[in-house]
Amino acid sequence: MTPAAGPTVLTVLDDAVRRLREAGIEDPARDATTLMAHVLGTDRGGVVARRPDALDATHASSFHALIEERARRVPMQHLTGTVEFHGLTFKTSRAALIPRPETEDLVDAVLAAGLPDDAEVVDLGTGTGCIAIALAAARPGWTLTAVDLSDDALALAAENATRNGVAGRITFSRADFADVRVACDAVVSNPPYVSEDEWRGLAPEVRDHDPKAALVPGPSGNEAYAAIAPAAIELLKPGGLLALELGWKSETAVRGIVESAGFTSIGVRPDLRGIPRVLTARR
Repeated sequence: MTPAAGPTVLTVLDDAVRRLREAGIEDPARDATTLMAHVLGTDRGGVVARRPDALDATHASSFHALIEERARRVPMQHLTGTVEFHGLTFKTSRAALIPRPETEDLVDAVLAAGLPDDAEVVDLGTGTGCIAIALAAARPGWTLTAVDLSDDALALAAENATRNGVAGRITFSRADFADVRVACDAVVSNPPYVSEDEWRGLAPEVRDHDPKAALVPGPSGNEAYAAIAPAAIELLKPGGLLALELGWKSETAVRGIVESAGFTSIGVRPDLRGIPRVLTARR
């Protein structure tokens, strides 16, 4: 006898969408399709083309396991293992904050700042390395120092630099902000900026899976800015650039911190939602 074919891709997808919808996932169809593409080694279009096909037991088991993880609010980026950022692909893990689209605005601000062709740039709190790596990929003449206190984050960042072909121009350094000793043309950072109260209200995908230290610097959310500004003023050459990602309500406080540290020419760029997102200043 010919063994009965397994359920089709479409049937399995429909069941997965129902499971994710019950778990409160915002876009269950998108997530289920993306995870099916990951399991099948194809893209979303390939999943659509294979919807009438039977799904073999091995693929079905892998897919069901991922769906259950997603239903427990594990981030999609941790389930697929990668994320796209500034046209590049980065490996993700629980060692570092998942790169966010709004951080691309920070990269763009540095690229548009008119730095020298041979600029030296320091990335404070590098995490996955997404900022330093995106800058290195866009500016072949630049050299970068990527700083973090987490050995696991630095290992992940170094792996991402190799993956994206820029490892030779980035030095990875385990150090506190105040201990960095590099004369540079720019200091860039997406620091922790979530207050303790805000952290408790974050989505489970963020609160339960991103490292808390990469999100929360202290009770107010402004503590990392207060450490970065005086450290940056010592690192930067005259006229050098400071570029910081802002929390959604941190502009006023960060302006004051940066001005008190001695920076001038302070400007702020909004993101696509109109939220002040990137602060730049000059030494």
